[in-house]
Amino acid sequence: MSRHAGILMLLSLVGCGGTPPDETLTASLVPDAGPPRESSCAADADCPRGMICEGCGDGFMTCVPGCRTDAQCGANMICSHDVQCLSCPCPSGYCDLDPCRDLDGDGYAAALTGVCPGKLVGDCHDAIATVHPGGRERCANGQDDDCDGKRDSRDDECRATCDAGFGFCSTSLYCGTQRYCDRGCCEACAPVADPLCGAAQCLLPGGLDDQGCQRPAVCGACQSCSSTYEPVCGRNFATYDNACLAAAAGTTVMHDTECSRGEGLTCEGPGDCYGNQFCRDFGDGGLHCARIGSCSVDADCSAVTSVVPCADAGLASWVCRAERCAAVCP
Repeated sequence: MSRHAGILMLLSLVGCGGTPPDETLTASLVPDAGPPRESSCAADADCPRGMICEGCGDGFMTCVPGCRTDAQCGANMICSHDVQCLSCPCPSGYCDLDPCRDLDGDGYAAALTGVCPGKLVGDCHDAIATVHPGGRERCANGQDDDCDGKRDSRDDECRATCDAGFGFCSTSLYCGTQRYCDRGCCEACAPVADPLCGAAQCLLPGGLDDQGCQRPAVCGACQSCSSTYEPVCGRNFATYDNACLAAAAGTTVMHDTECSRGEGLTCEGPGDCYGNQFCRDFGDGGLHCARIGSCSVDADCSAVTSVVPCADAGLASWVCRAERCAAVCP
């Protein structure tokens, strides 16, 4: 008999005047006879979800935990009908988690064994869609992504991949120059070749790609730019001598001064970047470390801790303006 059914039987036994083995328990829980009882329900519809209206043949009806159909249970629940009652009232079933539920919608049911029509089984983490049998193991996230009972460096797939490259990593921050982090393994960046520029052009840095690897340099019309050294960091994570040269390279200025060490490296969340940086969503599906004070949306400016007073003695709020956080007074 299931644990659910045992609970139901105990409740039923006490509520309907059955005779449990321990009469001392009966005396302590069953009140003295009083006025005739009145039914608390007439039909299942009178009861809360997960309860049904049952009686003991004495004309008295009450709501008890149970169900007759799946529809009487909550989301991702089914009505199990393996109840064995020794007392009354006795519901025909109880609500239980559906083993074929697929909360993350990846096509794999939470059941580790059995048959689930239209789904595969064996999902060891039904809250993450990328985790399921046959999934691609990420080698430094602390998760068994392919549900084979092994994770990270203990997984054979990771051993073969990482050992053939440059070892394990949690982010590309730990992979070194011209290497990037893929699924927790350090990989070598592809070699790049700079273009040949015309006489009216100059060679300018191309910055970093989505993996944090160096892009080829670009040709830009920079003759009209002055030689003033007022360094800026472009949105492509390359440092330029001034804003004019950044524009000639086809990028916008992300912040003044040089790009910081580690800016542009791929990240997955807090803790993946150096102390003066945060993991920023650039709106194109890529997460990269960026200097605090740069931004894509106003929410990025929540990382700014500087306090700017306003004329009314209040404090300015920080909003995103042209890639940079700006203090705005009411």
